[in-house]
Amino acid sequence: MAPIENTRIYIDSEPIDVKERRLNGVQLRTLIAPSPENLWLDVADAQDYPIAPTETVAIEPGMRFFTDRPRTIYIDKAPYEVRTAVLTETQLRALPTPAIPDDHGIWKDIPDDLDDPIDTGELVTIISGDRFFTNPLPKKEIRVTVNRRPVVLDGVRQTGASIKKSAIDQGVPIQIDFLLARKNGPKFKPVGDDEHIRVRNDDEFRANDGDDNS
Repeated sequence: MAPIENTRIYIDSEPIDVKERRLNGVQLRTLIAPSPENLWLDVADAQDYPIAPTETVAIEPGMRFFTDRPRTIYIDKAPYEVRTAVLTETQLRALPTPAIPDDHGIWKDIPDDLDDPIDTGELVTIISGDRFFTNPLPKKEIRVTVNRRPVVLDGVRQTGASIKKSAIDQGVPIQIDFLLARKNGPKFKPVGDDEHIRVRNDDEFRANDGDDNS
């Protein structure tokens, strides 16, 4: 009889080779240490599927599972404990107190290789011991429109008041007490004067005196 070949699966992004073709939830949990309380099957383009301890899973090559076991990661040498295998860039920024500002970039430290910049909105796979560091970003010009007129903003981090001031300084015929809104799909969403937002190239804004903000 030919020997049974191992099947490679991934738990919390860590490769694990198993001989069994069927494993229940308890057996899957004991493949890693510490053994997690909860385990999910990663389902592409759908909600992850929770695996109960007594549930049997047919093992297929490349299967990916995630758990809620604690992981310690480091941001600028400070440790943080998380209980997820994936964090969004926004969640990563929110771990320190105060949070990492938008005008700072985040990089993942890759030993003996180029460090990996974390892009806006990126999903970041987390493994215990991962190290990240931050640095101020160079000022970046962002080109938007306010009432269909081009406006250049200094940096991605803005408030409603700073956007209106930039627009006024660049000749857009509005006043500082006008109501500001940003286009979000087919509609415009209000932006408060003290509300901090991250702007993108080609964002569309509307500012008016309050009579028409639809």
